Amino acid sequence: MNPIAISTGSTVIYWSAVVIALGIAAGFALSYSLYISHGGRSAAMWLLLPSVMSIRIISSVPLCRAIHWYCHLEQYTSFIRAITDYSTGSYCLPGALLGTFLAALVVRGLGLTGNMARLLDCVAPGGALIVVFIRLSALFNSSCRSKIAITTPLLQHLPIGSGITNSMGAVEYRFATFFVQAILMLCVTVLLLYFFFARRRLPMKEGCPRDGNVAWMFLTFHSAVELLMDSTRYDSSFMHFNAFVSIVQIASAVCILAALIHYSRLSHKVNGRCGYHVAMWIGYVLTLVGTGASEYLVQRFGNMYPICYTVMTITCTMMAVIVYLMYKTTCAEREEPDYD
Repeated sequence: MNPIAISTGSTVIYWSAVVIALGIAAGFALSYSLYISHGGRSAAMWLLLPSVMSIRIISSVPLCRAIHWYCHLEQYTSFIRAITDYSTGSYCLPGALLGTFLAALVVRGLGLTGNMARLLDCVAPGGALIVVFIRLSALFNSSCRSKIAITTPLLQHLPIGSGITNSMGAVEYRFATFFVQAILMLCVTVLLLYFFFARRRLPMKEGCPRDGNVAWMFLTFHSAVELLMDSTRYDSSFMHFNAFVSIVQIASAVCILAALIHYSRLSHKVNGRCGYHVAMWIGYVLTLVGTGASEYLVQRFGNMYPICYTVMTITCTMMAVIVYLMYKTTCAEREEPDYD
């Protein structure tokens, strides 16, 4: 059940909605402070960010619903009802990525910002913080959709286990997927702030842009978290011809690959070809294979949850680390002070 926070006449506001609203406010405040503290105009941020969010919502919501309709036809009577009636059903994350990309194109086309990369750098930590609150909102309802049962009494509490009331009225404990994801995304938020205040100040090699790296790291870290956590859910969305890897996992792997290609091209441009690039790509392929093998085994053998998810945690983390190491090859060496 979703606990009610405010009930006035026919208006009902649930606690989960309150938490999400607080998250949006916190994310906006963080992005706003980062933007104006690095040369952005206050008035521009108040006008620009709502415009970006509005375009993103308008473009991404139908896409999210259309993808979910394709993967879960049994939940809808028709495609038209799926994209017009939002009182039931759900959404699929890759649509939000497509919507964000379309929003960026529209904002640039309208000339609302002169430096989209810098804006995205400022928005990225706030976006990660919003995801933290969205996942925490699941603590106020029964939306935790983990497929992993927790039978050990010592683990039947947060942050590992969460009590869920099943259809028979009994309480069963499952892996707290959304709560763990909230913790991971909080760590991502901290890492992005580190990138923004520390790494972003470091000089880049000639031809490598300083702006945009925080946004790329957000895409990488968030994708690595989604690649792992989506595997623990029982309601993942699959293509009709593929019931092995979910659409969210495919999109996450593609995003990490895109980030690696981006930094590989920059590194090749400023450093030339070298064995380091080959080693990083071999490492990426090995981690991708390890993640895929773990996903296959965990679907075939339910008793292999501990070992499979341990391996998948390591491989997904290494994917993000490889992108970071490739990014570091585009950074200039920090000059040591001369004490003579």
